[in-house]
Amino acid sequence: MSHDEFVLSILGNTNLAGYIKSRERNDLEYKESFGQKSWAKYAKTMASFANNKGGYILFGVKDNPRQVVGVNSAFNNFEQEKFTEYLNSYFAQEILWETGIVEIEGKSVGFIYTGEAINKPIIAQKAESSEKIACGDVYYRYRARSEKIKYAEMHRIVEDRAAKERESILKLLEVIRKSETANLGIVNYDKGSFSTPLGVDVAIDKKIIMKVLRKAKYIKEGSFSETDGIPVLKVTGNIDLAEEVPVPNIDPDIQYPHLQKDLAQRLNITPYEVGVLVWKFKMKGTKKFHLEVTTSKSGKVHKFSDMALQFLAEKINSMKDDSTVFVQIKNQYRTRRTLK
Repeated sequence: MSHDEFVLSILGNTNLAGYIKSRERNDLEYKESFGQKSWAKYAKTMASFANNKGGYILFGVKDNPRQVVGVNSAFNNFEQEKFTEYLNSYFAQEILWETGIVEIEGKSVGFIYTGEAINKPIIAQKAESSEKIACGDVYYRYRARSEKIKYAEMHRIVEDRAAKERESILKLLEVIRKSETANLGIVNYDKGSFSTPLGVDVAIDKKIIMKVLRKAKYIKEGSFSETDGIPVLKVTGNIDLAEEVPVPNIDPDIQYPHLQKDLAQRLNITPYEVGVLVWKFKMKGTKKFHLEVTTSKSGKVHKFSDMALQFLAEKINSMKDDSTVFVQIKNQYRTRRTLK
């Protein structure tokens, strides 16, 4: 079920008096209106959703009695980039969220969906007075309330995180076992040494280490991926960026073969519409989708990957059943440009 479908299922489920049956709960909160002055309140609720199982804030819905009143125009002018910066300044790790508008009985209802955090807990990293948020606070969604987390829920988060780490270690060990590779060593860049399987540390000149790294597959600590092949070396310590460091071999014409006009042709939409979707889904700066190439002639060229093409095709296909969704996105884009 898409976000739009979920929201409409909540709003459309009413009693004989026309009031919405679903009360606020651990994945749902109602707001009668939207405003920038309440960003701290929304951020607190979103952090609590992220630390639980995720959830929705619906704007334009009165809570008592529960009925659709329609969201105010401020939601249409929602500057999502600024709100993302706001969230990132107050909470860490990153809160994953999406937004949209649905129409029901001639009224608009806006929503913000917050996904369940991959790396819990989401923690406040600075204070905010209006919502009494203190640095280090962790919020959790309890039924219809966003409160500071209690011991039982924090204990469960810690246990779940430990279980995921154990699972990752076991997967790594299984890959090593299947590869029949017993003689593994660790390169410590800070110390300039190899740690051998026999427990003997061998001092190595850093320049030699860098030569090895340029030719060997390596994996940064904490980012092991089973599907990328078996790592030859594990790199620990902080690499001094002033020195020469290994960089991946990226050919923009291979990894990022599409210009914006190419995407437009393949997707059967205009280049302008491609630009609108790229803005909407924050694709620029996302490495799996986009690469900015500096050229001597034209300055900067934006190139896109096959993954970006597939992602946009799926988004366009999901909007086919309701053409108003794309129209709303374009209106949001135009409004944003006008405000600038």
